[in-house]
Parts: sequence; C-alpha cells; structure tokens
Amino acid sequence: MIPRTRLEDVTEADIQRLIDNGVRESRTLDFKRELDLTHDGKLTPDEKGKLAEDVCAFANAFGGDLVIGLEPFPRTEGDSAVARAIVPVRVTNPDAMLLDLVNSLRDALEPQLATLHARPVPVAGGGHVIVIRVGPSPNAPHRAVRRGGGHFFLRNSVGKEPMDIHAIRTAFAHAEGLPKRAQAFRELRLTALRERRSQVPLRPGPLLVVHLIPVLSLTRADEHPIEDLKRAAQHLLRAQPATNLLGSLMTNFEGVICTGTRDAQGQSDAYAQVFRDGCIELVGSLLTLNEGQPARSTIFPQQYELTLVQHDLPVSLQALETLGIPAPAYLCLSLLNVREHQVRVTTGVGPMYRMFPAHLSDVVSAPVYLDTFEGAPAIMVGPAIDTVWNAVGVDHSETGLPGRR
Repeated sequence: MIPRTRLEDVTEADIQRLIDNGVRESRTLDFKRELDLTHDGKLTPDEKGKLAEDVCAFANAFGGDLVIGLEPFPRTEGDSAVARAIVPVRVTNPDAMLLDLVNSLRDALEPQLATLHARPVPVAGGGHVIVIRVGPSPNAPHRAVRRGGGHFFLRNSVGKEPMDIHAIRTAFAHAEGLPKRAQAFRELRLTALRERRSQVPLRPGPLLVVHLIPVLSLTRADEHPIEDLKRAAQHLLRAQPATNLLGSLMTNFEGVICTGTRDAQGQSDAYAQVFRDGCIELVGSLLTLNEGQPARSTIFPQQYELTLVQHDLPVSLQALETLGIPAPAYLCLSLLNVREHQVRVTTGVGPMYRMFPAHLSDVVSAPVYLDTFEGAPAIMVGPAIDTVWNAVGVDHSETGLPGRR
C-alpha cells in the first residue's frame, strides 16, 4: 500500500515518490496504466471484470492499493513491475465515475466487499491518478462473479492468481478464526487487568475497559514504528476513560501509553495504550458512591457513556487514521469488578437501584463489528453499552446519547 497514508490524504507527491523510490509492485500494491473507457465513456464490462478480479485478489490477502495512471517499465515474466511515469486518467466527472465503479465492484464480489474505497488524485498537468484501496476483509474469501460462474483470486508479489481448493479451504479457516483471535487478544488483556498486571498500577475497584481491535492488526504481523505510535497517541491524550483525564505520554514495552494522575501509592486512575500492532486499549477507574437503602456501592453508567461517545471513540478512530489503519475493526466494552455493586436506574416514581447478579464479577459485551468508521459514535458503541444495562434488567441505556434514539 502507499506507505502510512490515509486514502483521503494521498497527493500527487505520494504517487511521484513511488516512482522516485523505485517501489515495486507487491502483495499490497499494483500498478495499472489506464482504464478502458470506450463503452460510451464508461468502463467496458470486460474492464470491470478484470478490476473485480484485482480487487478480489487483494481482499483475499492483506488488502492493498491499486494505482491506476502509472506506466511501468517493461518487465520480465515472473518479475514485479516498477512504475516509471504518471499517465493521468482523463474523465469528465471522476467522482461520479468512481462512485459507479466502487458500487459495481462491490456487487461483483461474493460476499460483497465493504472495505473498498477509491480516490481520484489530481495531477498538476491535468487529469487524475485513481487509487482504489482495498481493506483487509473479515468476510474473505471473496469470489469474483462473472457471467457463467466465478473464481477466487489471491494476490501475490507479482500479480493475482486463481486460488486452488487448498488455498480456498485455508482462507475459509483463516476468516473463521478472526473473531476468535480478536476475542483471544481481548481476554488476554482482561486477564492481566483482573490479576492487576496492567502496564501501570491502577486503583482498586470497578474498571471501564474499551478495546478497539482492527482486522488489519489481526492479519498482518508488522509493527508500527514508535514515532508513528507517538503521533497516534497524541490523539489519545484527549480521551477521558470513565471521565478521567490523561496527561502524560511515554514509550513502553507494548507501544506507547498515555497515563492519568497518580496517587501517593503510585496508582493511576486511567490510561490509554496504543499497541505496536495498532490495537487500542482504554482503561478508567469508575466513580462509585454509596447510595440507596441500605447504602451500597453504586455505579453510574451515564458517567462514562457520554465521554465514551464524545471523546474516547472519536479520538481512538483518529489514532487509527494517523497510523493509516482502515476499517473494519472490533469494538469491545467491559466492566470489571462489579460484584456487589448496583446501578441507579430511572423509574416513574424516581430513582431505583438494581444489583448486578451475584454470578457476574464482570460484564463483558460481545464484540461490535465496525465495517466503517463513518457515522455516529453512539450508534457504533450502542449495542455494547446496552449490555451493561441488560445485566440489571434494563433494555437499553438510559443515557441520552447524541445520534441515538
């Protein structure tokens, strides 16, 4: 892929650097000189079919960028191409053309591909370079459908190739394992918190824990440089886990961490961690008060839900954008150490209190799959928030979250 660059930020200079640096085609990068627009100014059916196969191959591997408008040097068979010049694509309305193209490419794959985006990059001399970005897909393997049938394709270092039955079976098994890998990472982290083995000592008591686990982090083994992690963590400094403010940033073994204030015992009330693979963890100590008759330790979900929607999730998504990590991702919310605590709920006659069931020491929501990072944060996180209320017999959150009915 075009290195560490968000698609909407790609410029002609980024394209030119591919040429200047002699960047070769790879498993995540492909060059194409032009588009066949001889079908009344639109892509021919054959051209759309070939592009669908290219997109299919990326989606079944690690994702990648298809850059259209680059002329490669001549290459020998079995070798990867190197771009030598920009050859702008000239269309009257590139945005409309790409909207139609992206929609048709999504429809040309089974199952449909949600992680597909395109951008026309303006060229100073006129025209555009088209960048089609394919994100890693948790729904892989995909099949490119054509009249009379369809085929599975996989991207390699020099192009695409049809998948044999062994590769198809392996791809299905890998896709089925992605949610399990996300849950395994989450459970590993929750276990560390339960056993008080977190990166910084935390005050005892109930904890809010939020995990954002990109699919790209589950499918690629590379780590982000510390410098990139620090730039991403600058956004996390504005997070307020469970309304606790964060104030300092430092490198640690796991990546980069932002911590809150510490008490005399060196215990912190919150932290935000960006891991080397791009996963994000937010942890905050929940405020509790003794209320009710008899007085019991009470948790107030409204305390953390608004900051989660207004601060925590937006800045976490900005951190992923800084790292160049696209959707999809798994969003997870957990409340730890809630046994013998209660929640204040609203009724027609005033506030009431409901205890967490005795068999629950933690409330761990099911992962929420985010196929896009666009949209209202309240809608994204809503199902996970509701789980806490469900645990005390309430259907939905009582917090008036913006963007959610």
